[in-house]
Amino acid sequence: MAPADWLDEQLGGRGANKLPYRSDAKPVVRQHLLDLVTDFPSLILRSQQYTHTNGAQVPLLMAEGTIPMYYQGVKYNIPVQVWLPEAYARQPPIMYVVPTSTMIIKPSHSFVDASGVVSSPYVRNWMYGRSNLVDMAQDTSIQFGQDPPLFSKPPGWKPPAAAQRPQDTFQAHNPIHSPGNTHTASQPGSIWGGAVAALGGNRPTQQSPPHTPPPAAAQPENLEEVFRKAAREQLKARVQGSLTRANVAATADMDRLLEQQAELTQRDREVSAGVDSVQAERHALEACVLEMAGKSAALERWLADNEKKAVTGDIDPDTAIVPADVLSKQALNGQAEDLAMEDTLYALEKAMQAGSLTPDVYIKQVRNLCGRQFMVRALGKKIADRQNQLKRAYQNAPQQAQQTGPRTGSTPGPSHVQMPQGDSWVSLGILSNPLTQAQ
Repeated sequence: MAPADWLDEQLGGRGANKLPYRSDAKPVVRQHLLDLVTDFPSLILRSQQYTHTNGAQVPLLMAEGTIPMYYQGVKYNIPVQVWLPEAYARQPPIMYVVPTSTMIIKPSHSFVDASGVVSSPYVRNWMYGRSNLVDMAQDTSIQFGQDPPLFSKPPGWKPPAAAQRPQDTFQAHNPIHSPGNTHTASQPGSIWGGAVAALGGNRPTQQSPPHTPPPAAAQPENLEEVFRKAAREQLKARVQGSLTRANVAATADMDRLLEQQAELTQRDREVSAGVDSVQAERHALEACVLEMAGKSAALERWLADNEKKAVTGDIDPDTAIVPADVLSKQALNGQAEDLAMEDTLYALEKAMQAGSLTPDVYIKQVRNLCGRQFMVRALGKKIADRQNQLKRAYQNAPQQAQQTGPRTGSTPGPSHVQMPQGDSWVSLGILSNPLTQAQ
């Protein structure tokens, strides 16, 4: 299975097989591991249980195999394990040097302790968003070349008494003291065997680590030198602690600022949408104000022309109410004809009751008038439907003012007379003269 497919399967697991990485960090974990095994083919990917210092065990992703080291012009392969903790990449990876049965870790190494934990400067100064596994492996390879962490065991070498403890105190997961940990080049599934599998099954020629016997017992040092060394170690530990705390605080501040930036961006979009809506409404209201101002001026002119006529009585009934458009004129004519036929039917009924008309003549006239009244009222219904349609268009005109421009006189406004049909016309008082009511 290709490393990319294997990682997708592991990161997408569920239940007991689910890895404890954040969903938003899984793409970073996947990309960093793929870049690592691409640049260092001797490393293979695995998923194993990792034991924390509190005893908790969690399944984590790891890369194990060898990384190259050039010492005095000769290439050596250093067996390592690179674990990715739950908080990766905000938390740096955990790297171990895992010696084989024929190797020992250099005592008092500059950045590899007795348990094999690698604390190189790159790992100590890990920066979220900038650091990655490829750069860490390359930097560690260079650092190993300057100060090799492993040496071949000299004949008759025995581990010191302090190294015979059952478990290292610095890290609970110690591959050196893990049960059944016998990394040899011939065992399948070991680090060396994994490196061979990563290279396609061809066993590479490997140089043994440089043979340097462990240093002799240290000579007694004076108190001043001991104090100076202890002071340097304390100062170094404090500076590293301060840098770590500053890095954590800076990362937290950066995350908080990014969240605030996203919130401000969302609010900016909302405010911009509100401003656009208010401006559109303002333009529509300004168009309505201009239209109302024109109608108000027309009304004032009409009042100025007719107030004197109302006082002197020189009002022409035919011109007192003028239809606003063709539909209003048709509605007025239809209403007048309808009401006239209503009055005619009433007069015919009275004449028949008085005996002036015979029933045959009455029925014939009523039938003729009712047919004409039906046609007038059908025309009135069509006129009313058309007026309602134009009224809805007028009501929707403010929302369409920005797209269609100013409204024309063909769209009925509030001053247009809309005529209903039937006997209800009289009850609405549409035909009443406002000038006579004012008197």
